Order: sequence, then structure tokens, then C-alpha cells
Amino acid sequence: MKKAGFLAALILVAVAGYFIYLSDSSSEQAPVPVITVMDILHASDLEAGIKQAVADGDSEALEKWMNRAQEVAEQAGLSSTDMQYLASSQAVEYVKFNAKRSLFNDEFEERYYALEDIDSLKVKYPEAKDLFPQVEALITKRDQIIEQVAVTLSSGQAPGEKEREAAREMWQSRYAGANNGDREAIRPGTGE
Repeated sequence: MKKAGFLAALILVAVAGYFIYLSDSSSEQAPVPVITVMDILHASDLEAGIKQAVADGDSEALEKWMNRAQEVAEQAGLSSTDMQYLASSQAVEYVKFNAKRSLFNDEFEERYYALEDIDSLKVKYPEAKDLFPQVEALITKRDQIIEQVAVTLSSGQAPGEKEREAAREMWQSRYAGANNGDREAIRPGTGE
């Protein structure tokens, strides 16, 4: 009986020791990389390069930028799954999608201040369709401000085309410092 109790205690200690060993070895995981795939894909230099490649329709430049992203990922020790994603067509489509949205924002901003129509932009950049209500609201607000200025210029009377044109010119002159960086940025969907 003492032998059976001793043997049971010995087995219990062995099993407990095995579970302790497993818990210690499971906590020794590979170090977590300090950078993620999304950090790489949203790095400012990569985004700018891809944006330019997309704007130019330069698939070779786009491929070079994606290769740079893969090199960074490799140096950062990202997982093979992350490396496969960066080499995939999904990753290319993702960065192109974001580049086109950024190009939409840039072109919208130019047209916004130039008081130009944006219908062709909507056709050109369907990737930004979720931003369309925001930009329409910005345009409506801009047009309301211009109309208010025209009413002021007409001394409270119904403004004519002459007052509206003067109001548009005044509004545009307010933002003429755009090239000097004096203009307030209008960037729908970016929080800027």
C-alpha cells in the first residue's frame, strides 16, 4: 500500500512537473516585431511614392515601392504570413485604393478653392465614394458663404450676378495664399 501511494505521488509530481514545463515553454514566444504591416503600408514615404506611381500610371514604380515594403518587413522580422500579404495582389490593391483616395482629396482641394465642378472627380475616383457626401457638404457651405457675401455686397437686396462674381473673387482672394501654405486645408475624410 505504501508503494502504491509512493508511486501515485511520484506520478502526480511528474505530471505536475510536465505541466509546469509546458506553461514555461509556452510563454517563450517569438519576439513581437516593433513594426506591423500596416505601419509599413502607411509610412509617409511609401504612401507618397505609391501615390505618385498611381498618378503617373507607372506600374514599374509601384512594384519597386512594394518591393521596398517587403524589404522593410524582412528586416523587421515580420512573419511569413505578413511577408506573403505584402507580396500579394491584395496588398497592391490596398495601397492603390488609398493612393486614389488621396489623389481625390488633392484634386478636390484644388477644385474647391478654384470654385470648379467635381463631377468628373467622382467618376475618376470611385474609391472615394464614401467621401462624396462630405465634399458636397463642404461645397454647399462654401456656396452659402459666397451667397452671404453677395447679399452683403448688394446691401441686403437680392444679389445679382455682379455681386455674386465679386463675392466669388473675394472668397478666392481669401485663399490665394494656397501656394504659400497660408490656406486652411480642406481634406475630407482625413481628419486634417
